[in-house]
Amino acid sequence: LDYVIMEAVVSTQSTGWNSALCDTCSGLSANRSVDFVNKTDTVNLCFDHNKKRGDICGACKTDYEALLNMFKDLQHDGYACADLADSMNSTAQAWSVRYNCGHPEVKYLPVVSLAVGMLLLPITFYGGNRLITKYV
Repeated sequence: LDYVIMEAVVSTQSTGWNSALCDTCSGLSANRSVDFVNKTDTVNLCFDHNKKRGDICGACKTDYEALLNMFKDLQHDGYACADLADSMNSTAQAWSVRYNCGHPEVKYLPVVSLAVGMLLLPITFYGGNRLITKYV
């Protein structure tokens, strides 16, 4: 009975270890791991420092993009374990949801101009056509 329980515990732990991709983190060099943690801390400190100023997007953009690029590189190299992914997800959520950064600036003038032009085209066409047929 003890053997069955131990086998179940080991199986559960192995499943958790594998599903969290812990092997990839344990294979990550200490320098890259420390560098990722340092970049994350830098971004979070930047968030805290600029919270009162209201310029988080501008002030922290370079640090955030450096962290994001490093995470993408780690993912590409196969080192995106659950700890790193969780850290990046919470930072990305703060960046995009809490501080509303990273959204491209939408410029409505070209779209509105085109829409108004398209709406005026049939009016101009039919109005001009009516004037021409009236005098012919």
